[in-house]
Amino acid sequence: MIMESCNIKTWIQSLIYIILIASSLHLLHTLLIINPNLTVNHQNATIKKVAPLPMRFRSDGTFKILQVADMHYGNGKMTRCRDVLDSEFNYCSDLNTTLFLQKMIQLENPDFIAFTGDNIFGSSATDAAESLFKAFDPVLKAGIPWAAVLGNHDQESTMTREELMSFISLMDYSISQTFPSDEDFPNSNKQNSVPKIDGFGNYNLKVWGAPGSNLANSSVLNLYFLDSGDRAVVNGVRTYGWIKESQLDWLRRVSQKVQVTK
Repeated sequence: MIMESCNIKTWIQSLIYIILIASSLHLLHTLLIINPNLTVNHQNATIKKVAPLPMRFRSDGTFKILQVADMHYGNGKMTRCRDVLDSEFNYCSDLNTTLFLQKMIQLENPDFIAFTGDNIFGSSATDAAESLFKAFDPVLKAGIPWAAVLGNHDQESTMTREELMSFISLMDYSISQTFPSDEDFPNSNKQNSVPKIDGFGNYNLKVWGAPGSNLANSSVLNLYFLDSGDRAVVNGVRTYGWIKESQLDWLRRVSQKVQVTK
């Protein structure tokens, strides 16, 4: 009788355990899949929209890149333009930059957009995240793959350079990276750690051959992004940052690997 009682007790405990697991899984499924109004800190949770990858040349052998530099975006409509005529001052703001970028995307129909620094202007951006969303809004709406690096003004707002690159990498359709990909360090393992590289936003993007071509399964164009730094003090003189030797070592290593592969 004692043995039977123990078996029944064990069976009941197992059943309760299984029911708890099933209930937890059902609740998780309901929250993440069924309920579209899932909120985090009273805000709707969203999933990053992934860029169509891999990037490829078109069937006509072209690949168009739109480069956008020095937007110096601030707080949108509230941030007035600099270096304009007095008659234009009251009508010129960050929104002019937005309209210009929208127009360029429509006219050029690029395959990829590269933002090459000073995307936001720290002294005019009271909230770095909000300014980034506003600055990149045209490309987010266009759904085109894009990537960015930082200039010397981006970090002057409310985020560090690492935080900025991490945030940018998580934005819709962004293929930016805070750090180089692991595949750039094929010999690294637990015993041989990844080499330290200065800066945030050093990475390599590949563009593959046109669909159906002999190069469809090959990377035929590599786009290297490097963090050029912000500010530095040299011999007591405040100046701009520069690309460090560790970054050049990484660039040489990756480019040599690409040449050998090809």
